[in-house]
Amino acid sequence: MEAILTALGYLLDPVYWAVLLSVVALAALASAIPGMNAFLVMALAFPFILFEVDEPAIGLVALATISGVSNTLDSVPAILIGQPSAATQVTFLEGHQLARRGYAAHTLGAVYAVSALGGIVGAALLTIAIPVARPFVLRFGFPEIAATGMVGIAMVIVLSRGAMVRGLISAIVGMLLGIIGTMGRLTVDPFVSMPLVPFIIGLFALPELVDLMMSRRPVAAEGATFGRSEVLRGVGYGISRWKMTVRQSAFGVFLGAIPGVGSAVVDWLAYAFGIILAKDRSEFGKGSLDGVLFAESAQNAKEAGAALPTLALGVPGAPTWALVVVAMIPYGVAPGPEMLGSQAHITILLVITLALANLIISGIGVGVTGFLARLTAVPYPIIGAVVIPIALLSTFVDTTSWRGIQIALGIGAMGLVMKRYNWPRPPMILGFILVDVIERNHFNAVSIHGYPGSLTRPITIVILLIAITVAAVLLRSVRRMERETELAVEEAGAESTPTRGWKERFLNPDVLIPLVVMAGMALMLSDHLSHPVQDRWRFTTYPFWLPVIALVLLGFELFRGLRGRPRPSTIMDLGLVSGNAEGAREAAYRMLGLFALFLLIGTTVGLRWGALAFALAGPIVLLRGYGRFLMALIAAAVVGIFIKVFLDNILFVIYPEPFIRNWFTGG
Repeated sequence: MEAILTALGYLLDPVYWAVLLSVVALAALASAIPGMNAFLVMALAFPFILFEVDEPAIGLVALATISGVSNTLDSVPAILIGQPSAATQVTFLEGHQLARRGYAAHTLGAVYAVSALGGIVGAALLTIAIPVARPFVLRFGFPEIAATGMVGIAMVIVLSRGAMVRGLISAIVGMLLGIIGTMGRLTVDPFVSMPLVPFIIGLFALPELVDLMMSRRPVAAEGATFGRSEVLRGVGYGISRWKMTVRQSAFGVFLGAIPGVGSAVVDWLAYAFGIILAKDRSEFGKGSLDGVLFAESAQNAKEAGAALPTLALGVPGAPTWALVVVAMIPYGVAPGPEMLGSQAHITILLVITLALANLIISGIGVGVTGFLARLTAVPYPIIGAVVIPIALLSTFVDTTSWRGIQIALGIGAMGLVMKRYNWPRPPMILGFILVDVIERNHFNAVSIHGYPGSLTRPITIVILLIAITVAAVLLRSVRRMERETELAVEEAGAESTPTRGWKERFLNPDVLIPLVVMAGMALMLSDHLSHPVQDRWRFTTYPFWLPVIALVLLGFELFRGLRGRPRPSTIMDLGLVSGNAEGAREAAYRMLGLFALFLLIGTTVGLRWGALAFALAGPIVLLRGYGRFLMALIAAAVVGIFIKVFLDNILFVIYPEPFIRNWFTGG
């Protein structure tokens, strides 16, 4: 009782409210910036909180709050402008399609409602679980974490409706890209390693941004509804789905309590879990509001789950909570039993604050979304001229070199090809994110327990049985939808294709893409076999088996292409909107020119000036009318303010030397 009264006493402290509102505002602002994430925001806020906040309870709770609320407003860029993060892939997949149909405000209103409720449910479950969850968390070891990661990838592959073979190939390629350069393996890649932020921006964000800029249209169709009333209607729908939200939130807490299971796994597993329990599964992948809510309610609740092992055991449930553990040391607080004993007031205050902060940030979202949703009615070249330079600068900040920009552009080209020719991207990004978790825990599990021991642990068996059951149900639904698609194609006469010559048979994307990927797999396999590291393990590691499996699957896909089988018409991804747009080919050349301008100015004058040149030129070359010049100035001004305020005066970014100019000047 004393601990509860002590915790409630902080609610009367103006310092507590000043710190709480400051970190919530910081998290809200950072959520809308491409390439930003909760860990970076916490790292920036860490020294300020540590040196300016003397009270341990307020300081630790402030850090934890940043992690706890960052998942609410990061849905805004994913839905409105097609700019996803690792935690908003499902939101991007389903929500951005809703924004295209004019339902951005309604969708975001529903997201805020379930996010607030998810945060409250998570805080309540954290309160209940901390005293009793310690034995369970201790039983969740390396085999269980590896199995959960594998289940996450398997669910996304199964959900790759109409293209499961392509989904599996995509996941394997993502896993291989994720282990490039690690432990001296697969060093054939010139970039040595592949950082996460440039990879996500390249694979998901840049293709969507480029596609929408080429279409020269707004995100939303004509007749879209905006305004606070539409947001509030969305809030009402989200509240009406409270039973589903409680269920998904509890699932999110469970997943978040497993150390090492990140946001991407929670995102897709919560989505799959919701689909399994849905009565009608036909709309998922085509712009389903419930699909968005499945993921968003679990994402906000998972932070309470991640707090569970952090507070009870001192084992961070996520990278962001590792900073909370680090901050405990200078504050003189020890995680573990003391968090339920002498330091119980901190735990109680954390629970209260997580609930309050989620309500506050959801209220902020409701207040600003009526205005922000109008961005979907703005011609996209104006928005893209702002977002693309900021996204590219974010990749530089993440890697502190041109390497991040090079990776984003290279992966972006690959993402555009996948988007154009119906190769699902979600399995690739999940494979990329999870390969380290899966491989590291798999290796540790086998080293400690051996293969039989790893596979026969009770919790591992339960996870695998659940995965098999879920996969069977999803496969049944997927096959039914595939059959409906095939019947539609046959009725349209698409199967009765005319006899093709050798050029049409061999020089088409369904043949060329598998051949190119097969060449890449062969190169990676050759590099692995020639590497003089651990010869005795060479044929038992992931860098050997992943390319071998991929080559077999690619052979199957190549055979399908040579037979002239039509590519899947519907996959779990977003298709091109600029494909049939008037002047799309001309717009594509102009986009290439914009990226060339960015690189030319960036490498000869300076990176900042390259970003400003892109922002200034984008609306001019892609729009018509005299108003484009004013829009170009506004876009350049927004990018300039971002550079000056955020990069120069907050992050203190040191920009690279314009190396091409130095070649000619001898600098």
